Amino acid sequence: MAYPPSFRFKAAWFLGALSFSSACAGEAQHDRKQAVESAAPIEATSSATAKDEAKGEASASAAVNANASTDANGNAKASANAGASAEAEEPGERVYAKARQVWIQPSPHPGMGWLGYLSLGGSVRLYEGSAEKAKTWGPGCDIWYRVEPMGYVCGDASVTLDANDPGYIALKRDAADVTSPYPYQYGESLGSPRYEHLPTAAEQRQAEWDLDQHEAKVSKLRRALESHDMTGVDPAYMGLDLSPAGDTTIDAFPFGPLVREPRPHVTISSTVAFVRAFDEGDRTWLVTSDHALMPKDRVRPYPKTSFHGVALEGDVALPIAFIREKDATIYEKKGDSFEATKKTMPRLSWLMIDGDRVTDKGATYVHAKKDDVWLKDDSTLAIAEASKDNPYKSNEKIEGKRTWVDISVYGGTLVAYEDDKPVYATLISPGRGGVPFPGKDPVSTASTPTGTFRIDGKFKTATMISSFDSNIVHADVQYVQNFHGPHALHGAYWHDGWGELKSGGCVNLSPIDSKFMFDWTEPHLPKDWYGLRSDPIFGAPTRVRVRR
Repeated sequence: MAYPPSFRFKAAWFLGALSFSSACAGEAQHDRKQAVESAAPIEATSSATAKDEAKGEASASAAVNANASTDANGNAKASANAGASAEAEEPGERVYAKARQVWIQPSPHPGMGWLGYLSLGGSVRLYEGSAEKAKTWGPGCDIWYRVEPMGYVCGDASVTLDANDPGYIALKRDAADVTSPYPYQYGESLGSPRYEHLPTAAEQRQAEWDLDQHEAKVSKLRRALESHDMTGVDPAYMGLDLSPAGDTTIDAFPFGPLVREPRPHVTISSTVAFVRAFDEGDRTWLVTSDHALMPKDRVRPYPKTSFHGVALEGDVALPIAFIREKDATIYEKKGDSFEATKKTMPRLSWLMIDGDRVTDKGATYVHAKKDDVWLKDDSTLAIAEASKDNPYKSNEKIEGKRTWVDISVYGGTLVAYEDDKPVYATLISPGRGGVPFPGKDPVSTASTPTGTFRIDGKFKTATMISSFDSNIVHADVQYVQNFHGPHALHGAYWHDGWGELKSGGCVNLSPIDSKFMFDWTEPHLPKDWYGLRSDPIFGAPTRVRVRR
């Protein structure tokens, strides 16, 4: 079986569940303090409600589509086609996915290297909308089906042609909402088992060796929340959502290894993706993205971040100064010197700056003409500027928009281009080790590799396994685009430190930016596919230029 070439898999196949050995997994360990300090209630108990809310959030954020626009404070303006719901299915017969990966092969043969795949609850139209016309024969499978716009899937237990198949219906209900920057709800594990079925009290006690201690800590947290006095509460338990789901519908389908990863336990600092919750007995339970059950009182939910970048259109142009790390002091120019005011620009806001740069007493100050303010050019500013280092040669014959991104590791910025035209700018969070050290593998130093690369694969979500500790897992990371070995552009739902060195070497994007970039970069996923590996058949991939 061929693996995606640029994710350096550790042959991490879990009975049909593809997991990536990644430089990025384990990043959440370095952001635990922020997560502990931020309480975020787990959302709707039913997947339908959760998805409606997520779509509403996406609709409010114009940055999820190419026509995004923002106001002077970096807030998204509404856009008619932002966060649009999935297109209506074309008429005709389809093949429906009942496994985490349903591989789409270039020919009816399992050993030719896959083109892409479907995932849980997904489906794709059969060739000309006809099972009879799509049906063919080849080695490695009793029957193959040709799908649109290209490729073949094996008609084994991982698929069905019946849209009313009970297993498929359950999977479709809980499928990732890929119209949203947050395909799932997410949280951090406090060290939790994953149950295949609703466990008895005896099974819980057997799987959770510290259950008595855990329940005592949870009880203390409940009393503290009621009294508004958090004295004595275990810091690891701060931020837990102990509210009941309000739904007692268990509705758990008995799925097997094609759906559920055989991971019996999620270690501390690993992350969890889940779709809904229900109450049973004296606990509330989460249904994970792969249909395992986990106790809600062992998963601390992550708060959502609303940050996103800036569409460079109309009067909005580079250079743009983003505020990172902390609020930035506004200065007043008095003659040839500068004086700090009591006014500030909030962290993660932005403003356009002009060419005025003035040095005073060893410090440099930049000017925002439109706002008529001065800011000190120090570590709180991440300035996105236009680049003339287009990675395409002028005489290169490239089909498409000649898209590329320019990433500054220490600058903490990303600018997206269509040929020489910048179209989007934002903050990113690269490796906490900065750029690679001479003679050392960048993975070993949590560094982001520099150079010019290309988008090698695109996956709407992907579970990442730490390159250092296979027990550390980031579940269903959103909008992954790998570009160099185990390094990728991807969303990060576990922190809000944009513009800062935070990751294990990958380029972290805010969830909203990750969705926007995934939809913008080339090649584009064929309709209804969940992932692909870059192949000339899809056209020229977006180039990724990473510099210091």
